[in-house]
Amino acid sequence: MLSVFPFVSVLAQDSVVVLMYHRFGEDQFPSTNIRVEQFEAHLAHLESSGYEVVPMADVLAAVSDGAALPPRAVAITIDDAYRSVHDVAYPLLKARGFPFTVFVATDPVDEGLAAYMTWDQMRRMAADGATFANHGAAHRSVIDRTDVDTEEAWLAMVRTDIEKGARRLVEELEPLVGAFAYPYGEFDAATGDLLTELAYISFGQHSGAVGPNADIRALPRYPMSESFGDMDQFRTKIASLPMPVLTTDPWDPLTSLTRPRIEITLGETEARLGELACYVSGQGRVAVEWHEDRVRFSVGPAKSFRRGRQRVNCTAPRNDGRYLWFSHPWIVQP
Repeated sequence: MLSVFPFVSVLAQDSVVVLMYHRFGEDQFPSTNIRVEQFEAHLAHLESSGYEVVPMADVLAAVSDGAALPPRAVAITIDDAYRSVHDVAYPLLKARGFPFTVFVATDPVDEGLAAYMTWDQMRRMAADGATFANHGAAHRSVIDRTDVDTEEAWLAMVRTDIEKGARRLVEELEPLVGAFAYPYGEFDAATGDLLTELAYISFGQHSGAVGPNADIRALPRYPMSESFGDMDQFRTKIASLPMPVLTTDPWDPLTSLTRPRIEITLGETEARLGELACYVSGQGRVAVEWHEDRVRFSVGPAKSFRRGRQRVNCTAPRNDGRYLWFSHPWIVQP
């Protein structure tokens, strides 16, 4: 089904790159960890290269109300509330005065799991300007239907988990209201609509900058980990701009197809679209099919996807060396 994005109110010249981290200096978890020296290099580059690290509240205000953002805005988010956030990331961020938001999965914190921060640690961080937002209670994928028999029961379970997470945050902290991050970056159209109904602006784990055409059901963030944290990649990503995507068909990332295709309609842009390139998870660069109107293109994998999370990333350069970026996640459930 064709989905026309519910436009946000950000002005065309305003955009923000949102970074997402999980663990810091926990080398036994390379897929979600950033090495300390990598993180320090990221922060040093932000500090020395003209970027302004903005609070997540400013991002929400821009998205919902059209509030202005600085020209090179970056927001830092951290998912799950692991202990290394307090022990490693927090002192480095505090030293530079950089605001950041932690999306907290509340059940592991309530259970006192050693790998996670405590509420007292988060209260100390909040006193220094850190903010905390909803990541659900159980850190369960919102598309997981394994324990329910009907769609109604599944959506009720998702709602209960989201509301429990929100309630626990309010009981323990003064949280940032209205922001939600999907566990594992997984969502579908039904859960996106549910989060919008609950008055959330939601964040995924697909790449790209947030701009005037972004969809509030699943805003992009750049995942940062050991494999994707080298400085060449980092410089390119934080300098990126949103691709002016007007429509995408389909929008829903959940699919039973092993070779799904997406059709993108673009608005006006200064990018060199003749150099637009799209890349698919594990397959590298794939062919792009332009339609006759030259504002629509289609792209899909060259080989069949396996079950699970996949992604299509498309970029196009501008004459100033910056890239416009768009990412679409796929979640294959045959």
